[in-house]
Amino acid sequence: MQLLSPRVRLVMMSVIWLIAVGALALWLDGSRVQRITIAGGPAGSETLALVTAIAKVLNEADSGFTVRVFESGGSSENLRLLTRGRVDMGTIQADTQVPEDVSGVTILYGDAYHLIVRDEAQITSFSDLPGRRIAIPPKSSGQYNSFWFLASHYGLDSDSLNALPMAEEAANFAMEQGQVDAIFRVRAPGNDIIRALIGDKKLHLVPIVQSEALALRQPAISPGVIPLGSYRGSPALPRTNLPTAVLDRLLVTRSNLDAALVYKFTRAMYERRSDIHELSKLSGFISPLPEDAKSVIPAHPGARSYFDRERPGFMQQNARLASALLYTVAILCSALLALRTVWVKSRRLRMSQFNRRLMTIAGTARHETDRYILFNNKHQLMDILGEVMTDLEKEKVSQDEFEHFTFTWQSVDALVRDRLTIFSDTVPVKPGEGADHVA
Repeated sequence: MQLLSPRVRLVMMSVIWLIAVGALALWLDGSRVQRITIAGGPAGSETLALVTAIAKVLNEADSGFTVRVFESGGSSENLRLLTRGRVDMGTIQADTQVPEDVSGVTILYGDAYHLIVRDEAQITSFSDLPGRRIAIPPKSSGQYNSFWFLASHYGLDSDSLNALPMAEEAANFAMEQGQVDAIFRVRAPGNDIIRALIGDKKLHLVPIVQSEALALRQPAISPGVIPLGSYRGSPALPRTNLPTAVLDRLLVTRSNLDAALVYKFTRAMYERRSDIHELSKLSGFISPLPEDAKSVIPAHPGARSYFDRERPGFMQQNARLASALLYTVAILCSALLALRTVWVKSRRLRMSQFNRRLMTIAGTARHETDRYILFNNKHQLMDILGEVMTDLEKEKVSQDEFEHFTFTWQSVDALVRDRLTIFSDTVPVKPGEGADHVA
């Protein structure tokens, strides 16, 4: 005997097949490893070395995603790659103009303006550069824009400066060969490439002494120093803590990148900073972005969620105020409940008075034979009904209380009418009235 029709069996098989396919899709989606691509900066740069160290540690930690790092031309190119969707993250200088669809992930470390000059060039300040040959970073680098920003502050332009964009290796070679008089870079104090360039050569650093004024035009910049002996211990170079302009090197991402993925990346990076530090000492300067109101770039929601994970909530921050408000609310609620109790009690007392008056009328009418008194009872009933209707309009009594009253009133009214019917043949005469008043 066939238990199921072919149509039912086909439907059941289709449902089972769909469930199996759905389960397989969910399993494949859950087991899929997400990939993060980062534009790290030029070859040999400390930024590229740092993000490469981050990628190596996070990939070995099996954090549920993989990180790939690519060489790039610098901050400007990194932003172009980000906005075109070619990479997921990139490194930039904090003074780089950022579009709205780019958000911050973290501060990597601090950069400083460096102006390295030959001793015989007789350059003591940035304003001495006209007439000299200066090697500056390529146009794809944020350092290129920083140089011209600094030049504009001193009233210098491309017509008055012989600025030659070139890569770091080419600039170092040109300096060693005496083909340029100065090199401008934005690098972390103690940069290895700058240290190798200076060595024991007759080079020195020129201070950038108007950093406070620069900060007025570019909020990402702040006054700072290149510490004494950063590039040579004996004789020390610089010879003192050298004033300069400093700014942050940032890791940024596309604003539409999955917040959960950015959160996982940020958490893994901070939890494994000690491992990253073994590969790059700059990782010791990795720090959270400040509040958006104080930051030059808003933090990505995923990164902000990690930074604020242990931040006290609104109730914790305002515990005393909340306690006082709750205490006040409790007192007000208690007072309102007490007032409501008094109000309800007064209403019940008033209805009780009406009911007692009805019972008094009922008691009188039950034994009364005088039609005049019964008619008077009828008038009293109408007066009581009018009072209750007035109280109902003024909300002194509730609808339920009125309905209960109506039931009692109708019963008493019926009693009075019945008594009047029984004694209908008796003509009511008011006391003191004569025969001419008989109805």
